[in-house]
Amino acid sequence: MPTRSPAHRERRGTAAPLQPARTPLGSAGEVDAHDSDRIRLTVPATATAVRIIRVGASALATRAGFTYREADELRLAVGEAAALLARGARDRGAIVVTYDVHADRIEAYLRLTDPAGAVRDVPDVAAAVLDASVDDWEVVDGGRCVALHKVRTDLEVDVE
Repeated sequence: MPTRSPAHRERRGTAAPLQPARTPLGSAGEVDAHDSDRIRLTVPATATAVRIIRVGASALATRAGFTYREADELRLAVGEAAALLARGARDRGAIVVTYDVHADRIEAYLRLTDPAGAVRDVPDVAAAVLDASVDDWEVVDGGRCVALHKVRTDLEVDVE
């Protein structure tokens, strides 16, 4: 059974559908509101490689216009998710991270390649970190994938 954040249960069906990424970030780091950028990173499923994933998340969020605090929250959540997967892998396989950078959000999907490894349960402390750091998260695919969604808070929203 997938593990989901409480916010996910409250907002089920409100997230924007995932669109295929085709247009890269502009030279100044701006992202067109209608396009997204997909970045894929593969690292060994070890505790040491978790640092690489965290730094990548923070750099992408900063470049996409997220505030320092939002970028740091995403870095923290991605690090926690990667650590959960690395623990389940026991230094076997790899973690493939796919970042989908949109104008208003970043979606991060961390997938463990080793079929024998998986997140069996999410400790309360890890769940609290994820709940406090991202807008939505869940563990899917039998514990082999952790999906994270972080929305920018500084964008004006048109209410009609």
